[in-house]
Amino acid sequence: MTKIVAVTGNEAVANAFRQIEPDVCAAYPITPQTELMQRFAVFVSNGQVKTEMILVESEHSALSACIGAAAAGGRVATATSSQGLALMLEILFIASGLRLPIVMPVVNRALSAPINIHCDHSDAMLSLIHISEPTRPY
Repeated sequence: MTKIVAVTGNEAVANAFRQIEPDVCAAYPITPQTELMQRFAVFVSNGQVKTEMILVESEHSALSACIGAAAAGGRVATATSSQGLALMLEILFIASGLRLPIVMPVVNRALSAPINIHCDHSDAMLSLIHISEPTRPY
């Protein structure tokens, strides 16, 4: 019989990370994505996965670490939201241009104006606009 369990989106993605067991996971906390990496870090510390958890100094560094690990043949993952994704934009072009397989869930949150922690899709839409149409004037 199927067991139904109510979990948050972050907990569900942390469990998905546990199931895929990436070789490398680069993490930098940003609300509301922090819970996802905290839950996955518990799996790492408990020995449930053999993932190398890298704690970096920014989202820019997180994606840069993922690019290096993926280019070396590793199965890699990271996660971000809001301003963190905006900070990653420069590196997103490199990751996509090299066609590297990187798992990167985006836990949606509004981009700050000047500060906003409410849920909307402006962060993900920003990356879609810049990646799919980088030369289109706005």
